[in-house]
Amino acid sequence: MIGPVQLLMIGFKGSQPPDEVRKELDHLLIEHDHVRVIDVLTLVMHRNRTVERQQARDLLPALPADSGDLVDRLLRGAGAAAVMGDSTSGGAGYLFRGDDIPQLRQHMRPGTGAVILLLEHLWAVPLRDAVAESDAFPVADAWVGRTALQDLDLMPSTTSMSSAAGHAAR
Repeated sequence: MIGPVQLLMIGFKGSQPPDEVRKELDHLLIEHDHVRVIDVLTLVMHRNRTVERQQARDLLPALPADSGDLVDRLLRGAGAAAVMGDSTSGGAGYLFRGDDIPQLRQHMRPGTGAVILLLEHLWAVPLRDAVAESDAFPVADAWVGRTALQDLDLMPSTTSMSSAAGHAAR
């Protein structure tokens, strides 16, 4: 059985992800055993609002030739709630409830691109199974964003990070 799966979209300006993102994606794909990259799709929205699929293997050479196909099928076939939300929305046995899959055209701007990752969270399999096999049940789950983490002083603010980086460069 597959573990909990996350669809993660990372946007970027221009037609190529920044080198720092490419490096971390390569690191994630090769070196981690607690998260498995199931599939990767890279898209670019041109100024005329047409969306072009790019070869993910250009981004990560270790990917198989058919990379992007699963994400593409998920995005194209997503009567979004049917794929993620309705199938897991209520019921025991699910640690992570599904959310609607975002519509790319609503989230991408012309002249930007996106790397879309389908990730399996292997670390969560034992916890999910324990919940499913007991009388426990999921109440909610969410990813806490950067602003909320900054408000809790768990992450430096963007201005602090950029001034710290500038200070470190001196």
